[in-house]
Amino acid sequence: MLADTTATQEPSGFRSPHLVGRFRVEPSTGRWAWSDEIYHLHGFEPHEVVPTTDLVLAHTHPDDREGFRDLLGSASRSGAAFSSVHRVVTAKRRELTVTVVGCARPAAAAARSTEMTGYFVDLTTAVAERARERAMADIRAAAASRGAIEQAKGVIAVLFDVEADHAFEMMRKASNDHNVPVRELAQQVVDVVHRREIDRRAAIDLLLGVGRPSGR
Repeated sequence: MLADTTATQEPSGFRSPHLVGRFRVEPSTGRWAWSDEIYHLHGFEPHEVVPTTDLVLAHTHPDDREGFRDLLGSASRSGAAFSSVHRVVTAKRRELTVTVVGCARPAAAAARSTEMTGYFVDLTTAVAERARERAMADIRAAAASRGAIEQAKGVIAVLFDVEADHAFEMMRKASNDHNVPVRELAQQVVDVVHRREIDRRAAIDLLLGVGRPSGR
């Protein structure tokens, strides 16, 4: 019989801001033992259902199910440690991102039997926060690059006495000719404007790959 996971202590010093639960499973029978946290993670009250491999896979996202099934089978045969990051669909139809880590070892009840033990860790909040951070960073970068482009358009429009749209086309052409992103070229134009020790007009001519019009 599987040992009760609620009696198992977390590793010394182990602390996590995420929901963490301990499991044991006998691959030969497909029977699992869950700590209360894993019941909650799957959307159940403790001992509301009988945990089995079929139940675990039923609550694994369909796109991740076969990969997790194969991982469990491989680990049970090889006895190797294993880990997975995949999605769980709870009984309340909520989608979570979890990591599962574990290892196989001989079961105490039978020398030839194998059990696997490990942890489910709910990463949903961490993944969402990371995605928000990356989105905000992308927005800030886009705003900064857009600001540089608008400034560079103004500089070029004044220097070459052209409309803003034509100024942008000059940058776009130079970007293509020199294989440099427009935002980087624009930032270089803006940086040149703030340098007093150089011939700024000549430097901008060079950046844009144009000759200075006669009379200017």
